[in-house]
Amino acid sequence: MFKFGEISSNTSELNKSDVLNKEIPRFDSGISVEDAKTFWDKMFYEPKDISIIDILDHYEDEFTFDDFDITDMNELLDNFDSDTWNEFTTDEKIDLVKKLVDIISEKLGLVSVPEVLYYEDDPGNRGVYYDSFNVLGLNECLLDDPQQLVKTTAHELRHAYQHLRAESPQNYEDFLYRINLANYISPMFNDDGECILYTDYACQFVEAEARAFSNLFNREGAIMT
Repeated sequence: MFKFGEISSNTSELNKSDVLNKEIPRFDSGISVEDAKTFWDKMFYEPKDISIIDILDHYEDEFTFDDFDITDMNELLDNFDSDTWNEFTTDEKIDLVKKLVDIISEKLGLVSVPEVLYYEDDPGNRGVYYDSFNVLGLNECLLDDPQQLVKTTAHELRHAYQHLRAESPQNYEDFLYRINLANYISPMFNDDGECILYTDYACQFVEAEARAFSNLFNREGAIMT
C-alpha cells in the first residue's frame, strides 16, 4: 500500500511492479469516436441553469413514452377488466397485481422490484411509493376497482423509476427528477380539511409525468383524477 509522504521510499518497489512492466493488450472495440463521445457526454452530463422553477407547471400532455411498449401485456391486462376481475378471489387478485408489478418493473429497468403492501385508508389515498424501503403501498379498496388499481400501480412504479434515475443522473430529465424529489411539494390542508396548493402539487414534474405514464394503461375509458 502506498501512502502520502512515502513516495520516495516506495519508488524502487513501484518500478519493479509487474503491472507496470506488462504490456496492455490492445483491441478494437468497434465503437466510433462519435459514439464514445456521446457515451461519455452522458456519463459526465451537467445541466445548465436548472432551478426549482423548472419543476413547476407541468401537464400530462407534454410527456410521451414511445419507447415503452405494453402490447405484450394485453393478456395480463385483460384480467383487470371488470367482468373478468370479479371472478377472482382476493388471493388471485393479489397474485395478478404482483405479476403486474413484476413486468412493469422489468420494463422500467428497476434494479429491485418493489415489495407490495396493502393498507386501509380513505379511498382518496390510493397508493404511495416508499423509496427508503422500496415498498409500493396500495390501498386495499383498489382491489374492488381494477382499472384504477392498474393505473395507480403504474403511477407509483414510475415514481420508483424516478428515484432510481435521480440517484445517478445522466441527462436533463434525470436532474429534474433529482431536484424535484429533493424539493417535493406535498399536498397541504387547511383547518377545514380543504387541500391548498393542490395545483403546485399536481403539476410538479414528477407527479405530472407519473400521471402521464399511468395513462398508458387506460382501458374501458378509465380516467385517473
